[in-house]
Amino acid sequence: MKAFCIIGSPRNNGTTACVVDKIIEGMKQNEIDVEKTVLGQMDIHYCTGCKSCYTSKTCKQHDDMDVIIKRLFEADIILIASPSYWGDVTGQLKVFFDRSTPLCDANGGTLVPKGKVGISVAVRTGQRVEENLHIIHTIEHYFCHLGIKPIKSFTVEGVPYKENFEFRQDKVEEAYTIGTDILNYLEI
Repeated sequence: MKAFCIIGSPRNNGTTACVVDKIIEGMKQNEIDVEKTVLGQMDIHYCTGCKSCYTSKTCKQHDDMDVIIKRLFEADIILIASPSYWGDVTGQLKVFFDRSTPLCDANGGTLVPKGKVGISVAVRTGQRVEENLHIIHTIEHYFCHLGIKPIKSFTVEGVPYKENFEFRQDKVEEAYTIGTDILNYLEI
């Protein structure tokens, strides 16, 4: 079984990556092969709105999205995580969503192979969970347009730095448990 984790952060070693790494640690207990990508480290151009993908089902642009799509197609479990930027997903994640238009079901069926499941993760400096729930909803909206079944979500608030997360033993354990219990959420 393969998992592909997409971190929608500009930082490769921030709080969001720390949370995802804890989930990955749990997944590895199930011998799940895990691959991780940090969007802030990728070369992904903005969608130009040309709409050629509506008929071709491919994007005219060729950049790191080609690599990400290949990994997404190969994985059974897709995890998408974002820190809260002004109460929403990061710009990097929004660009990734926009560039996924050729894959979505808006113009016919999705190109994504069937049977994939999704995990959504939202991380926030502030205390209000409502902003994170909006991020979860946005990620699950993306999953649904690609035919990926959302099976689990995780939010953590009040963690401006990864050290703040590491001191939240309840949340560290919850994240790890998502990884260790992932097979219980799947219809195998």
